[in-house]
This record gives sequence, C-alpha cells and structure tokens, in this order.
Amino acid sequence: MEDLRKFIATTIREYLNENHLPSDAIGYNIGEYLYHITPKRNVSQIKKNGFVPKDGIAINNKPFKNRLYFATSLIAAYDLSVNFGSYKDNEEYAIFKVKSDCVNDGYEEDPLFVHGIYVDYPIPNTCIISVIDAGSLFNKFNDEDIENLY
Repeated sequence: MEDLRKFIATTIREYLNENHLPSDAIGYNIGEYLYHITPKRNVSQIKKNGFVPKDGIAINNKPFKNRLYFATSLIAAYDLSVNFGSYKDNEEYAIFKVKSDCVNDGYEEDPLFVHGIYVDYPIPNTCIISVIDAGSLFNKFNDEDIENLY
C-alpha cells in the first residue's frame, strides 16, 4: 500500500505546475493576492485600463449590476475557468493575479461561490501582479496516462 501511495504522489506531481500551487487564502478570507478570471480576448484591454465593474448574468442566471468578481485562491480561480470553459463554447481563459490591498474600499462575499468576492468600484492596472494562462496551470492527462495507473 505504501508503494502505491508513493507512486500516486509521484505521478500527480508530474502533472502539476508547482509554480502556481501555493495558496494564502481559504474561503472568503483574503490573503496577499486575489485572482480574476477573464476570456483571453480581454487581457490586453485589462492590462491597459485596469478592471472595470460591469453588469451581467451570474452563474445561476440572475442578473447583477456594477460588479467585479475575484476568487480568493488560485485553485478556485482555475476551477472557475474550467467550469466557464465547459459551458461557454470552450473559450480559453486567463487569470489575473492581483494585489489584495487594492480592494481597500471594501468587498462583498459572493453568495454563489465560497471562494469569491466582488467589488463595485474600478481596480487600476497597477494592482496587476501577473497574468496566468489558465490552461498552463496543470499539465494535461491523456487516456494512456490514466490506463498506466492501473
């Protein structure tokens, strides 16, 4: 059994991009960084103008006004990007890593997402730490890899 555990741990590490794993937040608790998910087509505009709250439709199909959403951990942002991609024509997403002290004017907890918050004011582009290609966070499994585990 111990050999199997070592094998699984080693195999999983092969597929994780460990540069992105550390998280400094749990649930609604804000750590040092926040993460904003956006389609890749929006990246250059956000880099230029910063983040601007928008009106839209939430995950549960309810409309919202003047909001800007952030995830409190990178793994939560990645999970959202995968979910968005699965029901929005497989669009590719980027994740902005943002300094959390840029939400000094307060924030609200997102009742639909335990790792989400939102604000109703703009966040300047100077708060952007980096842009992460959501697809690069984890190396892709293929069927042969899964079959080799058994």
